[in-house]
Amino acid sequence: MKKLFFKFAFVLLAAATVFSACDPETEVVDPDAAEKDAPNEVIVKTDITGTRNWVKDSVYIIKGQINVSGVLNIAPGTVIKGDKLTKGTLVILPDGKINAVGTPAEPVVFTSRMAAGLRSAGDWGGLIIVGKAPVNQSNPSIEGLSREVNFGGGTEPAHSSGKLQYVRIEFSGIALQPDKETNGLTLCAVGSGTTIDHVQVSYCGDDSFEWFGGTVNAKYLIAYLGLDDEFDTDFGYSGKVQYALGVRNPRVADVSTSNGFESDNDASGSASTPQTSAVFSNITLIGPYKTTGDKNVNSMYGAGMHLRRNTSLSVFNSVFAGWNTGLLLDATTTYANALAGDMAIQNCAIVGSKVKAVNGAGSVTEAQATLFFSTPSFENQIIADNATAKISSSFYDASKTGTAANPTSFLPEAGSPLLGAGAFTHAKLQDSFFDKNATQIGAFGTTDWTKEVWVNLDPQNTVY
Repeated sequence: MKKLFFKFAFVLLAAATVFSACDPETEVVDPDAAEKDAPNEVIVKTDITGTRNWVKDSVYIIKGQINVSGVLNIAPGTVIKGDKLTKGTLVILPDGKINAVGTPAEPVVFTSRMAAGLRSAGDWGGLIIVGKAPVNQSNPSIEGLSREVNFGGGTEPAHSSGKLQYVRIEFSGIALQPDKETNGLTLCAVGSGTTIDHVQVSYCGDDSFEWFGGTVNAKYLIAYLGLDDEFDTDFGYSGKVQYALGVRNPRVADVSTSNGFESDNDASGSASTPQTSAVFSNITLIGPYKTTGDKNVNSMYGAGMHLRRNTSLSVFNSVFAGWNTGLLLDATTTYANALAGDMAIQNCAIVGSKVKAVNGAGSVTEAQATLFFSTPSFENQIIADNATAKISSSFYDASKTGTAANPTSFLPEAGSPLLGAGAFTHAKLQDSFFDKNATQIGAFGTTDWTKEVWVNLDPQNTVY
């Protein structure tokens, strides 16, 4: 399972003009301001209380674990770097808020402090947000932090932890303690009053996105070339997600087995409530196998969907391409949830599986899992290969170097069986959150939204 503001006088004057009305502290010397490694760097090494406004004229260096119990506003175009030596990690506490609001042309970027060309997964601890929404554990703590943060007992499902819009998080997911890693974006008990959309996590050293309980919703997520799972749900997460992409490097996987979805109710598979019952729609998860004959694929790859431990996660209108197994339905409790209709997998496509399209585990047989997935009214598809699905351009090519390895397009080609095969008739999709105009299976129809400026498929060589 997978965790000050000081400027030179002329910059301070400009910033004060913009922010003084909402932040009275912009005109005082911040205790972190004395330490600078470059003219425009601000070293952040103490917790944040009150209100802080970070602006794009400075680059903010996070050293160690920084807890935010106040309000942190981050302007479009601002760059924040996590320090590798001190395992920089930004933690938004339940009484704190983060408003990292970029634009399509000027995203907010959280990245490694290492120079271009020297960055790697796990350079820093990533972004952790802790809210006050319900979870199904009494007093869990966030894994690996040097200063413990707990998040159980929340009773505010509509709680707001702020906004993340047009944000990139790169090279995070560090082992803060042995075998205790943080993720790219960790969401603990985060409530539905929080806004999350257009967020890219790249080169993460653990899970790209992980939800521990909570009710927060999200749209337009990208998990790019991470180490472990793309989207991990646990502890009763019950929010909604639409339009999300995951892409794998065939050479890179975690020793714990890397999956697209990994979903549990909790570590023991208990019946604790609220149950993990999130709803995902229009997801594209591109695995390591462009063709089933590909060589040099890491042996630790698993399933596009590993649904286990009494989860009731539901997935609609989504494609899982190039995995060893498309769907692994694991544990009798999980299978019972599927038969009862608490879990739904409909209008989904499993494409080009190396071993089996559908399989069972934990006393669930392959025949049982296949019979469930193939229920005619569910309108799921098993497609033999990625060429037939017309999505071969969506894969990362590890035999090439630099930008040549990146996918060239995520759009299904004309005539793809994914086009026009989506549906929004199920009761779980009637919430106004869902864009019901999407007619395709997967995150892309006729528009490749990863071509927008806020997305970066080559953060290793970007000079910040």
